[in-house]
Amino acid sequence: MSKKIAVLYTGEFRTIEKTIELFKQNVLINDNYHVFAVIQNNNNENIELFVKNAIKCNLKTYINFDKNDNNWINIREKLLNDMNTSESWKNYLMNSGSMIEYYQMYLAYNSMSKYEKENNIEYDFVIRFRTDTVLKDKLNFDWLEYNDDIIRNMLYKIKDKYNLDKIMSIETLKIFFNTFYNEKRIDYMPIPDCDITQATLNKLLNEKNEEQFISHVCEYIKNGNYIISFRINVIYFIKRQLMDQIHLLGVNYGKYVYEKDKDNFWVNSECQFRQICLQNNIDFYSSVTNLEGISLYGYNKNNYFDEDNNLLDTDYSFFIMRN
Repeated sequence: MSKKIAVLYTGEFRTIEKTIELFKQNVLINDNYHVFAVIQNNNNENIELFVKNAIKCNLKTYINFDKNDNNWINIREKLLNDMNTSESWKNYLMNSGSMIEYYQMYLAYNSMSKYEKENNIEYDFVIRFRTDTVLKDKLNFDWLEYNDDIIRNMLYKIKDKYNLDKIMSIETLKIFFNTFYNEKRIDYMPIPDCDITQATLNKLLNEKNEEQFISHVCEYIKNGNYIISFRINVIYFIKRQLMDQIHLLGVNYGKYVYEKDKDNFWVNSECQFRQICLQNNIDFYSSVTNLEGISLYGYNKNNYFDEDNNLLDTDYSFFIMRN
């Protein structure tokens, strides 16, 4: 049975006219992917019509978001006032997209939840996807049906590719849970920085028997509490029930202190996102390659497209299209 997927499609209009066809091709791969859009465009009716015509039946709700909306401004001001941080950080947050991206996610989540109740359904997974982002490969959820044999082969491929001593290690877990949804990523992804709860590590790494370890990994994919993300918060997907906690970041921003950066950047969007996951005992898996990372601040079309405007099959899974 096909999984029901909710896509929280948020961000500014920006380059959506260039990205939306690839969004449809690689994210909206069948009718079970439902889009809940919150797009910042100051009520431009032409933009709304463009998105609705492009996504068609996959689009379930659409919200025009105005950054000068009074509800948003009141929430933002209260959160900033409550933050124990410098005025320079507060000024940055007021004028950047750090807080507003989670509020848009919050609104999209509420639309999704309302749609579920009205239609007596519940989604299996939730994807958050930025309007200015391109995913190179299709994002399906076939991996939920992986058996022990498939997982064993992947774990040994990782061990050999990264010259690891054994498959039962924290390095293997970090790589595996950032690649099992797209095996190509094993070939070019550096060992990522992840936050895995001690409970998960105890369950998976205390096992002495290799076959039992593989079975536990298989079970964890299906039933574990985790979030998979690209570059921390650019694209992420998570089990539906876990989103009940994560969406609250939209109205609680600044209330989460990421311990690794408590003296520096704890108030930025990445640290807030990681910490709300950790406080809810959600294992946080994130990865980024060089080509993915540089697109955030130095987008160059030639890194991702050939002369015929086809996507290059090189060392990336996503990029942000800035122009």
